[in-house]
Amino acid sequence: MNLDSITANIRLRSPWEATDLGFAMVQHNARWIFPAWTLLLFSTALIVWLILPADYQEYTPWVVWWLKPWYDRVLLHILSHQMFDQRLSTADIFSAMPRLFLRTGLPGALLWRRPSFSRGFNLPIWQLEQLRGKARSERQNLLHLQAHSHAVWLTIGCILLELVVIFSLYALIVLLDPTDGSWDYLSSAFTNTFDEETRYWGSIIYIALSTTATWLIEPLYIAASFSLYLNRRTQLEAWDIELAFRNMGERLRALAQAPLAILLAVFLLAGSHALFPSPVSAAESKGEYLAEERLPPEDSADQIEAVMQLDELSNMRTVKRWERIKPEEEEDERKSFTIPEALQLLFANITKILLWVSLIILAVMLFVYRERLLAMLKPLQRKPQPQAVPDTLFGMDIRPESLPDDIATASRRLWEAGQHREALSLLYRGALMHLTRHDRVPVQDSHTEGDILHLAREYLGSGQRIAWLTAVTLAWQEVAYAHRTPPGERVEPLFEGWIGFALRLRSGTDVQPTTSAGDMQA
Repeated sequence: MNLDSITANIRLRSPWEATDLGFAMVQHNARWIFPAWTLLLFSTALIVWLILPADYQEYTPWVVWWLKPWYDRVLLHILSHQMFDQRLSTADIFSAMPRLFLRTGLPGALLWRRPSFSRGFNLPIWQLEQLRGKARSERQNLLHLQAHSHAVWLTIGCILLELVVIFSLYALIVLLDPTDGSWDYLSSAFTNTFDEETRYWGSIIYIALSTTATWLIEPLYIAASFSLYLNRRTQLEAWDIELAFRNMGERLRALAQAPLAILLAVFLLAGSHALFPSPVSAAESKGEYLAEERLPPEDSADQIEAVMQLDELSNMRTVKRWERIKPEEEEDERKSFTIPEALQLLFANITKILLWVSLIILAVMLFVYRERLLAMLKPLQRKPQPQAVPDTLFGMDIRPESLPDDIATASRRLWEAGQHREALSLLYRGALMHLTRHDRVPVQDSHTEGDILHLAREYLGSGQRIAWLTAVTLAWQEVAYAHRTPPGERVEPLFEGWIGFALRLRSGTDVQPTTSAGDMQA
């Protein structure tokens, strides 16, 4: 995880402040979230509605609601990449869905973990940290110590927000319906007295409204849960302190490269006493002091009451407002102005015809441009970018031009001359050069000697070359860090084994070195 590329301001926040940060993330990245999210949610709702039998199509909203853990994984995949300044296209998002289905614990999330009220907060543990079993349980318990209650209340709040959106949309339909048919439908829903056609259209409206509420609230819920998770990890792992030290190191490194800035800082420090007066302590201040006599505890309430009676602390004010004197007259005037019923029916029929025409045009356009739409959904084939080969590792130059032609002979001469550290350093530099330039082992500047050995085992296998590399690494660590010179009987096989390690690159087959594997492991 590269904290340098993070797009948010990492600092300690209160849980509700972290939740507000998640809402701001959705607002800031809406153009990268909602295209793929809209296509995923509404296509899923349409597929579920088409698959279910006609007698059970009214249960489509419940199926769509139950599949929320599937949508949450896609949303978290988008948000986690955008948090580290990686913009995903719609094709990238849809191509990653099979991996999200198989490696994020989705079956359990859809079955026994579905009623969990902290599913959004626990999701990064499954998807981002890839923890399972006991390790996941311990990690989850640690993260729950200070943020679990807030995650639960966030889930409850988002559920209530979805209900508010659904009821608000229903109220909007009732207010804009000139025929009062929607109100009659809602009234008859409690008595189950409507016919089959009314039930059919009512179920379609409910599917559309519930899906719209999920489309609007679910990204906010996942982003807020992800922000709570990041805030909790900031508390545990001190991300803010790490970033502050990195920024400080960059500033000091830039300052060290500017001699004029150092000279200016010396002059400022020398004249600081003349430019700025020394601070005065609280004990030396003559205007502030503590009372010599302290009030007893039982008199503190009276003293507080006397202070609160002062004009400076009183907060009383007079508010005036207008109220209608005769609201009944306005009600009668409002009732007197009504739209004729014929105009209401005409407007309703025109609107219905326009909606059907728009739906037919949309279906025709989808059929005509189906090839272009399917091409947009195909994953993009990107060429892998070659990784930059480092020139220095552990402060040592590993470029080929910095090494002699016969590394073994040069190392042996240095060893015989008593320059033991330089001899092993030259041998280890040659090994690193061959690993990075010829074997193409993806070594980075941040890797340690142990990391390089682990990568080399993956690329070289378990032959004689990896045994020689292990022996050279151990000898180098002993002389570089422990400041102990290894015995000559251990170092001599390393000089002889260099030929087998280097010739492997020319012949393409493992060359047996002159020493045995047991000597190299010594």
